[in-house]
Amino acid sequence: MQSQHQCPLCRGHHRLEILTFMRNSILLILLIVALSCTAQERLFFADRAYESLTTDIQGNIYLTSGSNLDFFTPDGKRHLNYSDPTWGNITKVDAGIASKILVFYRESGTITLLDNELAPIGSPLNLLEKSLATVSLAAMGNPNKIVLYDEANQELIITDLSLNPISWTHITFPGEFYPIDMQVVPEHRIAMLDTLHGICLFDFYGTFEREIPIPGIQAMQLMKDKIIYLKDKNLYSYSIPAASSPMSIETIEIKIPRIKQFRFSQNTLYYIDDSNHPMRFYQ
Repeated sequence: MQSQHQCPLCRGHHRLEILTFMRNSILLILLIVALSCTAQERLFFADRAYESLTTDIQGNIYLTSGSNLDFFTPDGKRHLNYSDPTWGNITKVDAGIASKILVFYRESGTITLLDNELAPIGSPLNLLEKSLATVSLAAMGNPNKIVLYDEANQELIITDLSLNPISWTHITFPGEFYPIDMQVVPEHRIAMLDTLHGICLFDFYGTFEREIPIPGIQAMQLMKDKIIYLKDKNLYSYSIPAASSPMSIETIEIKIPRIKQFRFSQNTLYYIDDSNHPMRFYQ
């Protein structure tokens, strides 16, 4: 039998065809994966509209609508509900300390503390009875302290869990500043947001640290050493430097046209769009 030998040029051409086929196949697979991921990036995880959301350190999600507070597990399953329409609509939920979830009703001047099963801890706290009728913002300072902002007197007030004041600090803002949100890293830092003027940072006892003078910020999330904020449908990361250092702001490469509120937790972005539907974005 006569043996057949392929010339080196033919062997090279054949090898090139194989490599080209493999490259095209890999590109096709990557394209399919990319399209599949894009289709799954944004998912509804609730079947109703909500007005606000927050998360706890375990990645659980808390969504409010009127006087209702719904608790969702990180995989998007509704787990618990709390509602007490006696006090009006919920203004703010702070779940930064999951064992003591703060629910603030500005309309009635009431604060309710819940445990991690959304069961009330003690009786509701009445701000009016403590001569704190003009408190506009509230958050947990640590497991045993509540932080309040008195809008009329521009005072930061730290109380115990019965609203007995521990300290008062008159807040000095750089110019006109009317905060609509306050967030606290327990025993560390306080951030206040005014959509017209930007964000002001204070230490835990109300000493002014610095201003982020950026108008038009729609929402923020305070972390230990940085702030994520939303402006013009873009998310930005602001690293909080030492007092004498310049600002460092980076754009997060996530642009969501309809985003209105947001929260990062467990490598996932949860957000509410402008139709008030909560969604999650897998990073």
